[in-house]
Amino acid sequence: MENTIVVKIGGDLTTNFVGINELFKFYNEAKDYFDCIISIDFYHLRWFDANLSAIFGAMIQLLIDNNNLKFTTDLAFLENRFDVLFRNGFLNSENYKSDERNSTIAFQNFDQKDKEGFNHYIENNLMQHRGMPNLSDEQSDCILDALNEIFCNIQLHAQTENDFFVCGQYYPRQSKLIFTMVDLGIGFLPAIAEKTKNEVQSNYQAIKWALEKRNTTKKNTPGGLGLYDLNNYFSSSNGDFQIITGDTFWSKNLENSPLKKQIFNKPFIGTIVNLVFEI
Repeated sequence: MENTIVVKIGGDLTTNFVGINELFKFYNEAKDYFDCIISIDFYHLRWFDANLSAIFGAMIQLLIDNNNLKFTTDLAFLENRFDVLFRNGFLNSENYKSDERNSTIAFQNFDQKDKEGFNHYIENNLMQHRGMPNLSDEQSDCILDALNEIFCNIQLHAQTENDFFVCGQYYPRQSKLIFTMVDLGIGFLPAIAEKTKNEVQSNYQAIKWALEKRNTTKKNTPGGLGLYDLNNYFSSSNGDFQIITGDTFWSKNLENSPLKKQIFNKPFIGTIVNLVFEI
């Protein structure tokens, strides 16, 4: 009989440093176990930004693949308190076959080669969502192209065979839509440090380098507009743009403060990008 280990996840899982750090704590505790069942204790959880299902789902997949873990939890409790995790497709229930509220952008993971599937998802699930701000054709094309470049860069730079995870959530009271993307690769720094011959030596510097126009680690190929264009869009509009890679949490809003960045004690692998659209 397999051992069962209880791992708690509590507090407020919000789309900021504090909320994402709570998910990192869960991952770093769970990854110390192998070949057993993890019972996830959600009883102390107060709030869950459902777009963070992309991060949580990526973590669960990584723990299954690398540690041979199985997971269980009190689904009845979650269905009662956090039904959004069923409405967005992260969890399955006969009671939630679709999101009647139209507040979620479905949790999904894409094989790195499924560019067509990813583009179809972005065009039909994200860009057409009622929570998106009114965009000009130029802005819409810019965002589509930027997200496509981010997806294509996984194969080139991330050095991972794992899927790409996405999820979004609309918060009508705040007139805010948040879209989260996660890859499970090596992060920004290794390739950028090599490209710059170690002039870039920190994750924060790597993020700043990647945000510059035309900066790319591609060889003999133009690139570097994806993150630049997203940063440019959010710098001239409401909302926020966040990048988490290595030990560093960066956001447009933080960059405009004296703090500039925040640092995780125990980072998660890969890269997380959060797009926070506000009307």
